[in-house]
This record gives sequence, C-alpha cells and structure tokens, in this order.
Amino acid sequence: MDASTKFLEPFKDSFGVNYYGFSSDTIYNAKAKLGDLEPKSLIVFIGHGSSRGLYEPDEQHIYEKYFLDAMWGNHYFEKHDVILLCCRSNEFIRKIDKASCLIGFGNIISSKRELDVHNKNIKIKKKLSEEEIALFNSYFVDSIIKTIKLIENGNIIFEDVSKYIAFFINKCVVNILKDRSNPNRVELARLLFEFRDEIEYQNNAELFSI
Repeated sequence: MDASTKFLEPFKDSFGVNYYGFSSDTIYNAKAKLGDLEPKSLIVFIGHGSSRGLYEPDEQHIYEKYFLDAMWGNHYFEKHDVILLCCRSNEFIRKIDKASCLIGFGNIISSKRELDVHNKNIKIKKKLSEEEIALFNSYFVDSIIKTIKLIENGNIIFEDVSKYIAFFINKCVVNILKDRSNPNRVELARLLFEFRDEIEYQNNAELFSI
C-alpha cells in the first residue's frame, strides 16, 4: 500500500493478523507469505493493477514494476481462491488458469488524478468532487469487507462473492439516491453501478477442469 491507496486501510482494521501490508522493500517477504499458504486459501490483493498484472507499491505513482505478472500469478495463486481489488483485474484474471476461482474488477476511479485520466479519453465527462470520490471508495471498500467477512464466517461460498458485493453496492446506491441534498447523487450512483457491473467471476475448475 502507498499514499494513493490509503482509503484501503479499513482492510487492515477489519482483518488484523490476516492482513499483510508490504512496500517496495518487502516484496520478497510478501511472495514468501504467498508461497507458504495452505492450498485453497483465500487471497485478497488490494492495490494498483492493470490487465497485465499487479503493481508493486510506488510512492512516486509511476506503477511500472509488477509484483505479480501472469506467469508469477499462476505460480502463487495455484489452487487458491483469489480476489484482486485493483484496476482491470477482470482482464488480468483471464490469464490466470492455475487458481481455483477468481474475482476481478474493472477500471476503478479512486482518485481525482484517475478521474482526469478517464475524462481525457471520453466525450461525456464524469463530474465528481474529491469528496464524492472518497465516498465512492468507502462504499465499495465497505461492501467488499462485508462480503469477505461472510466467507470467513462460513455464511457464503466463494462463488457467491460477486453476488454479495453487488447486493451491498445496491444498498449503497439506494441510500445515495434517497439523499436529495446531494445534487450529484445520480453521477455517484452511476459510478457505483459501473463498478458493480464490471465485477467478473472466473471458475477455473469448470473452465479448465483443474
């Protein structure tokens, strides 16, 4: 985690000893942790990513070095259930065939900088304040944490993860749209709907008979 992903800190508060944070100086320690996991463990990566891999933390926000590319992702994720909370992981998981099951996400606009990059490439611009982006971040983070806790407690199985994240996101959207004091509530709700609709579940056991 680096300065750009501080909004993900609730994961640390929620999962205690099961949370492992790392920096660019402790990459090998993080990989060793992955290598020591029992088969069929639940792995949740939170940070930055692309369709090609998961980035190392970078305080300069350049994001060129991969923590795991497809080759190493297949190595470390083999036989595990995996949630990759990072941009374009819904494309990256298509390159991972050794994991048991995976959840990926689309383009996550989690900062003003990312909003500006997004708006450069489209005609219809998104208009969101920094406060609204912070709200968006808190809503999807809370939805995912609630879902992971359901897995931890044995209330749901992994194949239900995307459905429950969507369920909690929908509840957030209802509350946003009810708040008529926010003139930009439709734009914020739309961003959450886009986040929800880009969640992808991949069951490699069915796809590849592993």
